[in-house]
Amino acid sequence: MAEFCLDCWNKLNGTHSTERDYILSDDLDLCEGCGQFRPVIEKARSFKWFYDLWHKKRRQS
Repeated sequence: MAEFCLDCWNKLNGTHSTERDYILSDDLDLCEGCGQFRPVIEKARSFKWFYDLWHKKRRQS
């Protein structure tokens, strides 16, 4: 799996995500976008995803 820092991830996807949206690595890893050693995204925060889904569903009702 490709490893990207948050800045490169936002550039690639055209988003404005923050550290609240993703769990970042504790150690510095090589970002495949910029080639620098930075904390990279490990996974999306699942609670944030459920929270957004719940609010979307609630608005439709």
